[in-house]
Amino acid sequence: MTKEIKEYLNHIELICPELTEIELKEFSERLTISKIKKNDFYIKKGSIQNQGGFLIKGLIRAFHTDDNGNEKNIYFIPENEYTFHYSSFMDRKPCPLSFQCIEPSIIINFPIDHIHNSYNKIPNFEKYGRLILEQKLKQQQERLESFLYCNAEQRYINFTHQYPQLFKRISISQLSSYLGVERQTLTRIRKKLISQK
Repeated sequence: MTKEIKEYLNHIELICPELTEIELKEFSERLTISKIKKNDFYIKKGSIQNQGGFLIKGLIRAFHTDDNGNEKNIYFIPENEYTFHYSSFMDRKPCPLSFQCIEPSIIINFPIDHIHNSYNKIPNFEKYGRLILEQKLKQQQERLESFLYCNAEQRYINFTHQYPQLFKRISISQLSSYLGVERQTLTRIRKKLISQK
């Protein structure tokens, strides 16, 4: 068993300590590792996602490309988070987003059929899946509500609090796309907040 897979199993154990070592070992048997270069893709728009991933090292952005070729960043996925599009993964639908590695990345992969088999064979594993789903839904809801209830400055402040470790790892252009503002607007917001300190 590689150190990367051990690291992922340790993460599972933290979330769901009810799982035994035997159950974790059984689950680990069909896990694989992807090592992806900077700017290469983990998932391309339109592909069917047959496996999900857990990011051990690196940084990924999930983005949508509109009809004019403009890219809109939807999520940033740092270490120790899951990287998959839920409906594409669970329902075998074409993925509407692309997932690109901003940094060289190491991902632990779990096939969808292996997840379903683990739910059936390992009762405690279903609890783990539910907890992960709840976490993903909470993140999506917070993201949606940030555009409904927060202005650009508040979205920026929330981002710096939620992801302080990402602040120096992404470009201003990538961050402005994620926040839904022009680059010049984000620059003004940052200058204003610095001057208030």
